[in-house]
Amino acid sequence: MNPFFKKRYLLFSALILTVASFAVLMLLPDGRKPYLIFLSGAAMKVPVAEIAGKFEEKTGIRVLTVFEGSLTLRNYILNFMTGDVFLPGDRKVLDGLSEKGLLRENSFVAWHKAGILVSPRYKGEISGLDDLSRKGVRLAISNPEMTSLGKLINKRILGRHPKGREILSNVVFFGSSTQEILRKCREGNIDAVIEWEVMAYAPEGKGLLVVPIEKEYSIKDALYIGLLTTSRHPELAKRFYDFFAQEGKEIFNKHGYDVKGAGV
Repeated sequence: MNPFFKKRYLLFSALILTVASFAVLMLLPDGRKPYLIFLSGAAMKVPVAEIAGKFEEKTGIRVLTVFEGSLTLRNYILNFMTGDVFLPGDRKVLDGLSEKGLLRENSFVAWHKAGILVSPRYKGEISGLDDLSRKGVRLAISNPEMTSLGKLINKRILGRHPKGREILSNVVFFGSSTQEILRKCREGNIDAVIEWEVMAYAPEGKGLLVVPIEKEYSIKDALYIGLLTTSRHPELAKRFYDFFAQEGKEIFNKHGYDVKGAGV
């Protein structure tokens, strides 16, 4: 099997096992109480975990939150027709599910803006995309086959920038999720990553410096949460969806996200 597809298969299998394992564990101690499956892009882990925790505390309804690359989660929904609520890193992922009749409704949450996150040792040496094309710079980006951001980087930066090929040649690691990329960066094997700017303020990205991407190549994407038609408990899913839409913006804003206006 091709190494890339083998890795993707193993990641997808791990996701399935994670969902199944949590489902079993959540059924055992609480006398078969219903629970919700919330699928979220990995980059939003910090605010999402806080929101889910507050909902559980307020309602007593358990929420199984699964964090992975948005495209991997989309494939999980399509293959197993399972999931209650979905928050991908790209609204177009929800649009695709809507076309298949799998989306009941959706609501704007916040804006995501990508930037170059740089190791402190490169302070002042990387000031934009051109510097990522320099020989010897070790770059990491999200895998375009597994994540929404990776797909956007491939289309809006690598496919349009005059030095896109040179930048791509410096990519030494394609991550399946934001957490995987930042973990690799902490190990000291990466000099810079193209990631969502807010990750520099999350525990995983602590210490990384934010370098803005030039306006003509900037990536600003609207985050939308979707209520899925695959829900096993539609009334409970709707309660969580409404709670997230109402209280989620304040929490996302607290964690550095721009929540003004509405996505288009």
